[in-house]
Amino acid sequence: MASILFACVAAFAPILPAPPAQDAQELEACIQEAEGIERSMVALTKRLRASTVAVMQFVEVEQNGKKHVVNGGVGSGVILSRDGLVMTNVHVIANAVRVEVVLTGGERVEAEVLSQHKLYDFALLRAKGRSFQAAEFAKTKLVKPGQWAIACGNPRALALDGEPIVTLGIISGLGRLAGGQFDYQNAIQTDAEINPGNSGGPLFDLTGRVIGINGKIATLGEAVASVGVGYTIPGDQVQAFMAGMRANDEVVAGYSGLQVQPQTHAEGGVIVTGVVAGSPAHKVGIRVGDRVTQLNGKDVDSYTTWLNQTAMLPNGRTISLRLVRDGKGLTKKVTLQAPQGAERK
Repeated sequence: MASILFACVAAFAPILPAPPAQDAQELEACIQEAEGIERSMVALTKRLRASTVAVMQFVEVEQNGKKHVVNGGVGSGVILSRDGLVMTNVHVIANAVRVEVVLTGGERVEAEVLSQHKLYDFALLRAKGRSFQAAEFAKTKLVKPGQWAIACGNPRALALDGEPIVTLGIISGLGRLAGGQFDYQNAIQTDAEINPGNSGGPLFDLTGRVIGINGKIATLGEAVASVGVGYTIPGDQVQAFMAGMRANDEVVAGYSGLQVQPQTHAEGGVIVTGVVAGSPAHKVGIRVGDRVTQLNGKDVDSYTTWLNQTAMLPNGRTISLRLVRDGKGLTKKVTLQAPQGAERK
């Protein structure tokens, strides 16, 4: 950042006194450093754009007694495999009868909706056609507040010409909870500008790996525009459900049957307030009043931690819960299942 400030000072050189020779050399070195950063960003942007798509959904409407298919909205997506797997948000393709993606360069191809996680707001598409340039996921657990982040996508439908839009910011926070129509748990907060149309698009790190899928923004009043608070679904959460999504399996959050107190116990952990009869937790003997202190060997140090940890668990996964009951510790293995009545896709 200091290098960029030096470059700005250089722009005003004609109206400033000539600096001493040593200062001039230092200024020139800073300018060259800034230009090197700029060249790197230009090259990186070209690569990020190649794996980012604009997403167009088409919906069926009835007019004058006849059904018509019309454009129902736009969003963004990121290519995750050479054979055309594309991740986006559920709300980008909801109610679509047809989906198309716009590749870098402007080519439009049809895409099939393979699977959706309707609770956590991510959906997997398969774009039809040629070999695609895929992005890789970063390790979300290594992401730190303060590191640079680049959002790429189709804000305000500006990327329908095949030139995805990029914005630069930082990671502002981790482990955020953002409710509403969809549950965003363990979300990553960024100030990289995200606007309507960016939904479903990638947030990249400076190595070009995907930190997560952009989905929500905070707004001010009725103005639907970025105020510098965007929420990104972490890549680790998406990957936890990818195998099932690829197979078009039932993709839902893992269900234990536990109900816990929505606050942290004074000694750490969360208190079980209910166990659904016949549920996985009930079958292994977990009781009301038990205090959960660890999940899969990681401390449950707060109610927020509990929510964020459980958001990473698909049905079918066996988890280990460390409990305290009557002052004594015990461990229970629970195999999660799909909740009764869960929707396929």
